[in-house]
Amino acid sequence: MKASKTGMPKRRNARKSDLTRFINTSLVDLVAKQIRSMIFAGDYLPGEKLVVRELSEVLGVSHTPVKDALNRLVAEELVEAIPNKSMVVKSFTNNELVERLGVRLMCELFYAGEIIRSAKEDDTLVADLEACLTAMEEAISDDSNIDYEAWVSNETRFHRRYMTAAKNQTLVSVYNGLNTNEFTFFAYLHNEHKPLKRPIFENNLVEHRAIIDALKAFDKARFVKAIAWHVLHACEDYNVDEEAQLRIEQIKRLAECHLDGLGEPSQKIS
Repeated sequence: MKASKTGMPKRRNARKSDLTRFINTSLVDLVAKQIRSMIFAGDYLPGEKLVVRELSEVLGVSHTPVKDALNRLVAEELVEAIPNKSMVVKSFTNNELVERLGVRLMCELFYAGEIIRSAKEDDTLVADLEACLTAMEEAISDDSNIDYEAWVSNETRFHRRYMTAAKNQTLVSVYNGLNTNEFTFFAYLHNEHKPLKRPIFENNLVEHRAIIDALKAFDKARFVKAIAWHVLHACEDYNVDEEAQLRIEQIKRLAECHLDGLGEPSQKIS
């Protein structure tokens, strides 16, 4: 290999490295996080158009990182790309939400025994749930600055953690794909044009504590009742029409039948 004028070996036919895609990686992360936070806070409501130029002005960055960030949020299913039109915040319908909650409850009820068995064998399960609950409490500790994104993220982690204890990867994949915690948050935002209210957060904390206490006691019937109440109470927030009411009543009947099967007759979920 011949030496160049600088004394360094001259490489023939050297392949060019395209490093440009790495230049804005950290900036795209920050922009995506900021847009995500604005969506969770209700600054941009479900169905609302996201204009690259406007976001660039608000965030003080060029168009490119905004476009890249929006594409990332499309992959996260927070944003929808409408062909030949624009980007909009994803909308979540009440009936679709109730259907997803029904499937979620089916998964949790059917595997309740396995989850209890895992709790007996693995003391990290309850510890991990306690950590999630603490993070949820911290997310709403400041009334003037509630971290909605942190709440949803940790609530999602809470439920997914005990479902991994069922030791069925296909189940976990289906369960995670339902994404009901995020779906619930945005369906409420779509209906009310503002994020979840503090009383809902506080009631949720009580219900999550009941789930943990049932696992600590290794009490299957108590665990089933706690998760049934939790999911069905979530359904009631979206009981806005006759179709939703019929779906919710169906889910209640199935949950009550499951409780009857545990030897607790005439259980009513209210």
